[in-house]
Amino acid sequence: MSRPTIIALMCGALALGGAFVAGCGSSDKKASTTPAAPAGSTSGTTATPATPGTPATGAVNVVMQNNLFSPEEIKVKVGQKIHWTNNDPYPHNVTAKNGAFKSGNLNGGKTFDFTAKKVGRIPYVCTIHSGQKGAIVVTA
Repeated sequence: MSRPTIIALMCGALALGGAFVAGCGSSDKKASTTPAAPAGSTSGTTATPATPGTPATGAVNVVMQNNLFSPEEIKVKVGQKIHWTNNDPYPHNVTAKNGAFKSGNLNGGKTFDFTAKKVGRIPYVCTIHSGQKGAIVVTA
């Protein structure tokens, strides 16, 4: 075989090998930065990372992250909205111990809203993660 033929065959083999290796990469894909609206969410919106306890358009924001609600306890007035955002890549939920609300499972980036209707204290939990708890104190 001539030297140019050998070089051409080697170059072709290298090109095929590179294509094969590229095709064997991880199938993991980065999550979209714009998640779809959650099924069953009362807000019907997607969220950017929320700042804990900062009212946005009259709502109080609560972040679900690192198996915690932040802030853990919030104070709102009757008629005020609470807006939870899951900032973790795995699901959480928001479930009132007294049955006042139940979000269902919320994947990363999903949100849930609840509007306080009467004065009182509403303890809530994430039923997926033991120890993840919070409370709403509703005043007149």
